[in-house]
Amino acid sequence: MSYSSKSDDLDKPLDTQEQTSDRQEASTSGQDAEYKEQHPFLMLSVILVLVCISANFIPSGVFERTVVDGRTLIDPESFQVVEKSYVGFTDFFLSFFEGFKQASGLMAMVLFVGGAFGVVKYIGLLEASINSLAGKLQHLHFLPMTLTLILSFGTLVSLTGMYELSIVLVPLIVPLYLRFGYDVIVGTAVVLVGACAGLGAGMTNPFFTAIAQNIAELPLYSGILFRMATFLILALIGLVYIYFYAKKIKSDPERSITHGLPVKFDEVESLSSKMSPALKRAAIVFLGMFAFLVYGSINLGFSFSQMSATFIAMAIFVGLAYGAGPNRICHMFARGMSEMMIAAMVIFFARSILFVMEESQVIDTVINYLAGLIGGVSGQAGATLILLVQTVINFLVPSGSGQAAITMPIIIPLSDIMEVNRQVAILASQLGDGMSNFIFPTNGALIAILSVAGIPYLKWLRFFGPLYLVLFATAITLVSTASMIGYGPF
Repeated sequence: MSYSSKSDDLDKPLDTQEQTSDRQEASTSGQDAEYKEQHPFLMLSVILVLVCISANFIPSGVFERTVVDGRTLIDPESFQVVEKSYVGFTDFFLSFFEGFKQASGLMAMVLFVGGAFGVVKYIGLLEASINSLAGKLQHLHFLPMTLTLILSFGTLVSLTGMYELSIVLVPLIVPLYLRFGYDVIVGTAVVLVGACAGLGAGMTNPFFTAIAQNIAELPLYSGILFRMATFLILALIGLVYIYFYAKKIKSDPERSITHGLPVKFDEVESLSSKMSPALKRAAIVFLGMFAFLVYGSINLGFSFSQMSATFIAMAIFVGLAYGAGPNRICHMFARGMSEMMIAAMVIFFARSILFVMEESQVIDTVINYLAGLIGGVSGQAGATLILLVQTVINFLVPSGSGQAAITMPIIIPLSDIMEVNRQVAILASQLGDGMSNFIFPTNGALIAILSVAGIPYLKWLRFFGPLYLVLFATAITLVSTASMIGYGPF
């Protein structure tokens, strides 16, 4: 065997050796920086371990369940402790597969969203749209510009309940705010705070409001004006909070919470952009498909499968309208999906946690205990406790429709006993469920959105935590006000 001397670094000129050494050091330094950034899998894995351990110390219990009109309901008086179901060593590892399987619907939709917006992005429509938006908003003050965006995003979420669309909106908005001299936190917060206000108010949220009002035997979407006012109040508070943070980091970028972290997005370079006829055709098709998605979510009761199908159709029709061939569309679609892979993968962790609690039969025990805390309290205090309990439950069951089906049969009878209007009880439950989706790490969609934005969860908690406390205090005030005025009809 012989060795080529040309491959030996000792035969290289000294400057070449130094350049090679510099590249190696830079590569090692980049890897070190990458590994210092907390991966979203780590936080969720720690929570999963803690849940596995805790589940063995909580008694197993169940409610009796019946199916009425295709919906599973429980008898609030039927809770009983059963033989303890323990979580074994192997269950921890099994939960990953089960979580993946049970979360596959949402994960698939996230990947298809990525594929659709991969086409939108790589034909240049995304960049052209951002540039056009930036050009129209550049002369507006920060407050009216941001308020317009928050209300737009919040209204969309409040009508459809689809706050997961924030995964799509964040890459659209962050580059715009980077162009105006702000950080990734500001752009992400504009989307998520709007979504938080919209989901908390739930004007026509089909995944919580509709289910809860049906169980409570209230007219569908009754009381919408108060929920609309709730949305506006929460949105304005969020706007003010974002404004003061943005003002602070605009004057001193080093005060940014994400200072020193790598930025996944490039700021908008030009504030003027003319769209070609091909892009205009693609834009018209995109808006039409998106409008159909909103209509289907509100009026046709789209599930994840119908939403996913719409995004697949969006990718194909937008690409064809632009003039791209089938092969190019497939490449762009696959590239877009690959960029969303981590965001999709983190979702199954949250479902894995729920799987462990289901297997150990501790969910009903916890819900029954929390429901017991509400008993014996009346009026405004009772409504506030419903808000608190629903917030805690959202940590355990991060599904709005799942919560409504499980907890409303308990909350509604309790609200009657406490002389709290059923409409008030639903409002309290909505606020508890909706707003906490944006702070609890057990919510896979939140972690996915932050992963797309490139913001570690603890950094987001540092920014959003104080605002959440203010919003929560506001929610208590709103619920108390609703109780005082007899928000109803009953």
